[in-house]
Amino acid sequence: MSNTVTQECKEVIVAPLAARREVVGLSLVICGIFLLIGLRHVQIAPKEDVVAKKSYQMKDIRLQNQAPVLYRSLLGAVDSITWTYETVGSWPKIADLQNESLPPFVGEFLPAGLRGFSWEMHQGATWVDYYGANTKVAQQEKQGADPLENSFVLRIIDLQAGKYPYPYVQNTQKERFTAQIWMNHQVVDYPKGFLAERGWKWVVSGNSAMSGQVIESSGT
Repeated sequence: MSNTVTQECKEVIVAPLAARREVVGLSLVICGIFLLIGLRHVQIAPKEDVVAKKSYQMKDIRLQNQAPVLYRSLLGAVDSITWTYETVGSWPKIADLQNESLPPFVGEFLPAGLRGFSWEMHQGATWVDYYGANTKVAQQEKQGADPLENSFVLRIIDLQAGKYPYPYVQNTQKERFTAQIWMNHQVVDYPKGFLAERGWKWVVSGNSAMSGQVIESSGT
């Protein structure tokens, strides 16, 4: 009887050298892309030139309750206001902004706690202030709303018009207008004089649009 020897054959697949080089090369390319993305992020990250460097400034992330909503509404109104000023030659009045249904000057587009704000316009030769305060706090509380008991000033300055109120940001891009939003934690009257000396806080962010040198007087 003859013995039959059974041999098992295993198939071993070995990646060609060229394929290995392709995998290594692809890995290096991917690592390089992530490195470039990281470097680019560092280059374009917002520069906090004016963020919370002054005692009268506060970061927008510190706004509480419904204040961030009103803050963003005021920021969104700046372009419409400056466009009107450039087109007509004068700052738009509160009634004009309301006719355009521009928040926050029209409260129907805002949360219930912000609809009690009353707005006034104050202007100088080169600037305009839109002052707003919640004058219906007691009425809103009776209605079950959560009213925001703050006051706000949206200040827009024409940097090409000559003298303007201090402080302001001297933008390195030489833009014509600069906008500021000031907040008081209480319901107060419109301040006459320097806002910073009357307890108001200039709300700033890390936006590149806010980058620049803060000018506090004609000597700085």
